[in-house]
Amino acid sequence: MGSSHSYVSDPNAFATEFKGNDDICSWKAYDYVIVGGGTAGSVLASRLSEDPNVTVLLIEAGNSHEKEFLTKIPLAWPKILKSPIDWDYQTVNQPCTGNRPHDVPRGKVLGGCSSINALIYQHCAPEDFDEWERLGATGWGYKDLRPYFIKSELYTPHNNRPGVISSDHGSSGPWKTSYADVTPIHNVLIDACEELGVQRIDDFNTAKGQMGVSTFLSVTDNGTRNSAAVAYLSPSVLHRPNLTVAVTTLVEKVLFDESGTEPRAIGVELSKSPISPKYRTRANREVILCGGTVATPHILLLSGIGPQEELSKVGIDVVKDLSQVGRNYYDHISSGPICLRSKPGYTLDFLNSPIRAALAMLQWLVFGKGPMTGLTAPGAAFIRVDDERLPYRSRSSTDLPVRSNNAGPNTPDLEIIWFPLVIGGFNIQTPPGIYGATIGPVVLKPESSGTITVKSDSVYDKPTIDPNFFAAKNDMNVLIRGVRFSMRIGRANCVKGIIEPKADSTDTKDFFYMGDADPDRITDEEIKEFIRGHCSAAFHPTSTARIGASPETGVVDPHLRVFGVKGLRVVDASVFPNQISGHPVAAVVAVAEKAADMIKADATA
Repeated sequence: MGSSHSYVSDPNAFATEFKGNDDICSWKAYDYVIVGGGTAGSVLASRLSEDPNVTVLLIEAGNSHEKEFLTKIPLAWPKILKSPIDWDYQTVNQPCTGNRPHDVPRGKVLGGCSSINALIYQHCAPEDFDEWERLGATGWGYKDLRPYFIKSELYTPHNNRPGVISSDHGSSGPWKTSYADVTPIHNVLIDACEELGVQRIDDFNTAKGQMGVSTFLSVTDNGTRNSAAVAYLSPSVLHRPNLTVAVTTLVEKVLFDESGTEPRAIGVELSKSPISPKYRTRANREVILCGGTVATPHILLLSGIGPQEELSKVGIDVVKDLSQVGRNYYDHISSGPICLRSKPGYTLDFLNSPIRAALAMLQWLVFGKGPMTGLTAPGAAFIRVDDERLPYRSRSSTDLPVRSNNAGPNTPDLEIIWFPLVIGGFNIQTPPGIYGATIGPVVLKPESSGTITVKSDSVYDKPTIDPNFFAAKNDMNVLIRGVRFSMRIGRANCVKGIIEPKADSTDTKDFFYMGDADPDRITDEEIKEFIRGHCSAAFHPTSTARIGASPETGVVDPHLRVFGVKGLRVVDASVFPNQISGHPVAAVVAVAEKAADMIKADATA
């Protein structure tokens, strides 16, 4: 029951209006119903519909990425946040961060977060995935996933990156990667990290891992974002007669047949608004949830799958009591911006001039080149908190206890990421006439974890997100070390004459406070106070429907099937058994590629 049109938005075209007691046999039906057209959903819809003998329905709450101009421009992604294509979730107030809420942007558009993120492609550490296996995710080690990283990728070499070995990358996948041009300050910061004791490496995406400092690979094609939707939902894919892509439609819950010993997912209920008619669609084989770390557990809970006590409080009938649904919410946490003063001519701060920004936009529109093609975060250093060779301590610091929570000896605890312009924070206007770079240390393997819970039995009420930031004191102590290391970057010998910090500063209201403050004078408590007031989530939540060895430790088994429920799988970052030590979008695509092969194999078993 496919469509010859690229997208459909009228539910009557792909579903049946529900009028109270309709016979399930009267519902429009597909073999696979995929809920969520984000990063993983785009991959699955493409791969499963390769078989012309199966029918696939992909349902996305947002609209087509093709209608969203800003999603095409690599440097423009911050302008997308809080727009109509951002779900614009917020956490509850966090006691350990000044009782502030934190933004949780998620893509409400085809391609999901791959359509609104910072375009960074990174495998993360091989040991991250080997840890997954130790946690019960049999068959999900790096040796199992690496072929899918390669399968998905089409890498274009860059003349300025001769050390990158093309055979370490994919050459025939749909998802295009390349290196963007960088500003002079980027190379200055790499040199500074190397001076401070961090090894320079050529590529973050090899079996050797990512320990060291380097340039990020980007998901771009000729200066334009190459999201999962662009890569996997190409015009030829969209015109397959066995694939229907529904947009601007919200799935309210999964429907079940509970007549057997185990409930079986038989379809979904959907609608256009809280007051619109409800529609139903049947899944002959499987319902596959690809809503992401926030929406997937929300849908599971609304469907009656989750902790019985929680569901009963809001009047949801329990279909399957699963204690781990919505638990184990892990997100990376950043200290907030550490701004370093620099001379003009090294950064992108010239784009604060309306005239120069307009010229850069014109250059992108006409030639597909120029600063708008670059990454807002072109590089980073990945380091261990227990590396005694690195300058974490100072005369004013105490010997804070820190533990490495990473997956192995070649896995980092901290990312020291930078931006080639002055950033005071998201949605904070930078004063004119200043130049610099911004560094953001990030805790990669937090011990603190949180929850996703329901507020009501309606999908139109956003879930409650509580990441529980810094509940584990070790996360704060790790980040304090990251801040002090970042401050020292601006005082490396090799940056003199380019980066120009003051001798010291105690002006906590100044954009450049942390970049100017003397790292040998500022105390741990002062750094902690800065973090409490300025820290931000890194927008990489995972693990709320994680793979586990049993229902006591996870939500899905290693084949991504929901425990105790037939015909229902989850494929997105929520299945990660634990947080990974970097930017997750490449791992989400690899997981979806592997899941597609699993689903195909199970269908023929």
